[in-house]
Amino acid sequence: MSKSLRVAVLGPKGQCGSCVVDELLSRGHSVVGISRTPPKTWPKSGEYGGIPCDCSDIKGFSNVQSDGDFDAVVSAFGPPLVDLKSVYSVGVEGHGNIKMAILKSTFRGPFIIIGGAGSLFYKHGVQLCDDEDFAFKHWYAWPNVHLNYMSTRMFDHGQQALGRFIRLFKWARANRENPGWFSWLSWLSRPFANWCLRSSKKNLTNPDTIGLILCSRVALTMWEGVKDRNWSFLSPPWQLRDKGIRTGKYEVHVDDSAGSAEQGIDNGIYNEDMAVAIVDEVENNKLNHKHWTCTGPIGLKEW
Repeated sequence: MSKSLRVAVLGPKGQCGSCVVDELLSRGHSVVGISRTPPKTWPKSGEYGGIPCDCSDIKGFSNVQSDGDFDAVVSAFGPPLVDLKSVYSVGVEGHGNIKMAILKSTFRGPFIIIGGAGSLFYKHGVQLCDDEDFAFKHWYAWPNVHLNYMSTRMFDHGQQALGRFIRLFKWARANRENPGWFSWLSWLSRPFANWCLRSSKKNLTNPDTIGLILCSRVALTMWEGVKDRNWSFLSPPWQLRDKGIRTGKYEVHVDDSAGSAEQGIDNGIYNEDMAVAIVDEVENNKLNHKHWTCTGPIGLKEW
């Protein structure tokens, strides 16, 4: 890419947003991080600046988009996960405010929204988050390495309770699937393991628990049908992992009648490679008005 672009990243401090900022800077683009309290500086060298703005201030947020002279905008917005009961409502309101601000602004460049894997469609036309017993059944199918990743990252982010829940879930699943016929301890703990799994199913199928995924699906429906703006909606694959390796390798799958985006339900990618796909779209704008996902190699490190 020969031309240096000026790109706004909404939510630059999160797992996805920070990787997008890194990738943009590594390619020589100018980045403006926008959030309530964006970083004033960035550890990676390059032209970076922060603009504090709350998406609840639609007029102010719209003015930032109009006055920013941005070539593209990437939204990595996500509601806080402190109170699970409010995640859905806060997320829907936030996505709605961002949409209104963009539509009210004079910004006309590519707008890329990062949503959630639950919006991906199976070939038979059902979205992942509408599948039976979502998300318990899908957690149950995760390999141990992904559960290890999930628990480690929860502890890294200060979510100790969720980290312990994932470890207990992994143990209970192992107790059921690998009973250890000659282990008296395994048999004694079986009732507790079964109780843990029943409790996990109740929690993981609770709408409050999957509020982040459900509000991301609403965000997708907000943009479907909008034709007077350049937008695309990225649903990360079901096994998205950060702190991985940037290989630069990825495959794009578009939600279409052929059901190619189902690849995102069965596979994963590192955040670093997903950022490569996002910045490629910023530069090339080939997926306008599309709902897409991307997959790439994982398992190259401890996860």
